Amino acid sequence: MTTYRELFAYREFRFLYGGQVLSSVGDQVAAVAVAVLVFDRTNNALLSAIAYASAWLPGVLGGPILSTYADRLPRRAVLIGCDLARAGLIALVAVPGLPLWCAIVLLYVAHLFSPPFVAARAAVMPEVLPGEAYIAGNGLGTITSQLSQLFGFVAGGVVVAAAGPVWSLAGNAVTFALSALLIAVGVAHRPAAVGEDQTTGLLAQTRDGIRFILADPWLRSCLALVWVASAFSFAPEAIAYPWAVGLGGGPAAAGLLLAAPCVGFLVGALLLTRVFAAGTRDRMIVPAAVLSTAALIPALFGPGLAIVLILLALAGAGASFGAPLNAVFVRRVAPGFRGRAMGVAASGLLVVQGLGFLVAGAVVEAGVAPSVVVGAGGLLGTVAVVLISASWRRATATASVPDQA
Repeated sequence: MTTYRELFAYREFRFLYGGQVLSSVGDQVAAVAVAVLVFDRTNNALLSAIAYASAWLPGVLGGPILSTYADRLPRRAVLIGCDLARAGLIALVAVPGLPLWCAIVLLYVAHLFSPPFVAARAAVMPEVLPGEAYIAGNGLGTITSQLSQLFGFVAGGVVVAAAGPVWSLAGNAVTFALSALLIAVGVAHRPAAVGEDQTTGLLAQTRDGIRFILADPWLRSCLALVWVASAFSFAPEAIAYPWAVGLGGGPAAAGLLLAAPCVGFLVGALLLTRVFAAGTRDRMIVPAAVLSTAALIPALFGPGLAIVLILLALAGAGASFGAPLNAVFVRRVAPGFRGRAMGVAASGLLVVQGLGFLVAGAVVEAGVAPSVVVGAGGLLGTVAVVLISASWRRATATASVPDQA
């Protein structure tokens, strides 16, 4: 099993990981800064939410199409270009006195560069890290993202309170520029995955990428498993505050409800990517996926806050099955389709999580107790995950998963 010390012996990974840390920290601070900036100027919660949604909505709308560039162009160039574009656009958002509508448009345009960046980074990782080192590196990247979410908003609030939203956004622009510099210095040039003689129209290549996934039973069932489990296991986030109030708490309790799944995810990801041997890890994927939803079922009985936190932590630990499965997914996809495949996977995940949030919120708004919504969702999710897991097991038994680095 690859240790973290061995992992960082790979020069290109060190620079890629450094860029990820910089941009992740900057993004969390910027998310708080954007909400504060818009609300301070308008005192309008809806406009603040529209600006905040710029972090994920462009990925839903443009992810599958824009991620195609991660296959059409050299991936190093895509990474550097996306970082520089975001640095410039976010720097413009930070200009004092910029009209609010212009700032929001710039935010949405800036985040359109996220899908091709994420796709290019995911596609180049198997070329940087061989074998088990790739599993470990992918797991470390997932853990880093969770840590950014867990501590980023708290740190973001402190930074924005101390420096103000304008300087915080300027700092985010600097992190993107530094990430581009790290990639330019430390990541080797590789030719585009799709040769010029194979390059067709952008929409045609996007369609080819979707067809590639749909034609492979293993890829289809893998995405279905991750999407469905995520839709149900992350839905409680949308109703954390009303659930906390129902449990006799307030904002502090809501914060604990949001933090518990992150803590569980971190523990689960460490176990699956660092502690368990490869054979054990593979056998644990389906049980972990089932745990991600089944752990929520006892919420039907209306337990207190302490028990709820344990249930959410267990669900988060189960949801970490996606960390090793994501690595296997990328390696199974032919190199020329990896960018598009990751674009489809990421966009689909955003869609199903958003739908889960909306449904949970709507049902609670209709008068159903949050604990009942979470527990019933866990029950329905478990049934769905068990059925999809059976399909995924059959596909796994009839198809090998090649290491197409």
